[in-house]
Amino acid sequence: MHKAKLTIDVCVDHTRPGLATEIGRLVDAFIDAKKRQVKIRYITEITKDNLDYCKELISIVDEFRHLNGIKGNFYVSEVEYAAPSTLHEKGKSSEMMIYSNVKEIVEHQQYIFDSFWSEAIPAEQKIKEIEEGVEPEYFEVFTNKDRERVSQILFDISKSVKKEALILLPSVKSLIRVDRLELIDHVINAKGATVKIICPLSEENSKVTTKINERGSGVKVLNGNNTPYGMYIMDGEKFLKAEVREHELCA
Repeated sequence: MHKAKLTIDVCVDHTRPGLATEIGRLVDAFIDAKKRQVKIRYITEITKDNLDYCKELISIVDEFRHLNGIKGNFYVSEVEYAAPSTLHEKGKSSEMMIYSNVKEIVEHQQYIFDSFWSEAIPAEQKIKEIEEGVEPEYFEVFTNKDRERVSQILFDISKSVKKEALILLPSVKSLIRVDRLELIDHVINAKGATVKIICPLSEENSKVTTKINERGSGVKVLNGNNTPYGMYIMDGEKFLKAEVREHELCA
């Protein structure tokens, strides 16, 4: 850290923020680097257990981000790379370290860090989620190979409906398909929830609409023209859009 002139990037698991704040020499090294105008970026997994340590580190480093499930620990500057190779005791650094100043290795580790950094979210956002009990925000794109994952997400969000479900379906068969996924049963059973479904209606999906009319007093089904996508909005908080491409489903 003392040799760095431009940057120090730190990627550590959830156990390390406590170590960083407990070892005075490490804290001093961060502060000294910052005084030399060295930019420090820090990634870890922020949890309820290390929350206070992370809040302390935010005031020391330049940028701090959270990423779920980080395993392993390493530091990389513009010229060097170091990583603890063994587990540490509380308040102590590792007894063994991996170190290299080989340009290719440093560049490789920098690439790994930058990949993690691009996926991470600001620490302040994660801290707010933990302190206020807010469900984390995320955005994800699925392709046709993820059909089972998309089906599971639809199943999960249909079970979570409390106040309102707005559903736009692209074809006659779409209503039959989501019924097989038990999405229709779950939104019907959402007591007190307003449910609106727009989709093309025909004899082919009439059994599903009959079931809805018989069982779902709070469910309205409207006949709509064919669209190139399906859309699901649950409680104004969860959104999924599925595009139909050559008779396949992408979400």
